[in-house]
Amino acid sequence: MLELRDVSFGYESTEAVDRITASFGATQLIALTGPNGSGKSTLLKLIARVLAPHAGEIAFDGKRLRDWPAKEYAKQVAYLPQDPDPAFSMRAIDVVVSGRAPFLGRFAWERDSDYDEAAQALALCDVSHLRDRYLDEMSGGERKRVFLARVLAARPRLILLDEPLASLDISHVQQFSALLRDIVNRTGVTVLYATHDLNWAAAYSDRMLVMQHGLLARDATPGEVMQPEVVRELFGFDAEAVRVGTKSWLVPRVAVSSRLSS
Repeated sequence: MLELRDVSFGYESTEAVDRITASFGATQLIALTGPNGSGKSTLLKLIARVLAPHAGEIAFDGKRLRDWPAKEYAKQVAYLPQDPDPAFSMRAIDVVVSGRAPFLGRFAWERDSDYDEAAQALALCDVSHLRDRYLDEMSGGERKRVFLARVLAARPRLILLDEPLASLDISHVQQFSALLRDIVNRTGVTVLYATHDLNWAAAYSDRMLVMQHGLLARDATPGEVMQPEVVRELFGFDAEAVRVGTKSWLVPRVAVSSRLSS
């Protein structure tokens, strides 16, 4: 579906993305991880066509991104930045139906069918009850689901999410992570999302990409990434692997030591 070949991009003297090569197929949940400043957000913006590579090539369905008409690409690939809140409050249904914009003609109003798609997207994100509520009346977790529904309303094949778990408490992080897994399973979409939460990414994702100083340092399964020696090398902290059921969780070693001595 998506292929990156030696993609690079820099801001003035800083190389934010350095010779990234990777490919993505259908029906995958892929976590994009790495320390702050490692290039995660820049990579998502390059795929979303917010930025253009300085070198290398990105292709979707075998066609270079620059050859895709903007409206047609928006029907296939949806992007949700870190802070998508509009300048003024809107009802949930109005936020979500705005995701149908790529399917509307110039100066055209939304049709009943567009509102039907929006309602289905709200239901898929388990927020149908928020349909007529305004954004400023919602919790952070509720707003995240509404904006995810906006992305889904266009029925894209690839969804790009920049830090969708940021600012959520642990309960909502778990719920939102499970929601992403469910959406991939039920719709067949591929989701590529940036996150710092290694444990929840590993618990639900099919694949983890780890960036470091603009480079793709690791592209592997969650089980391969969630090893204490790998985490020490790529993220710079000591961790202990704790097995819970079929999942392996990482706990900072100091916390494990303190718990065992208490």
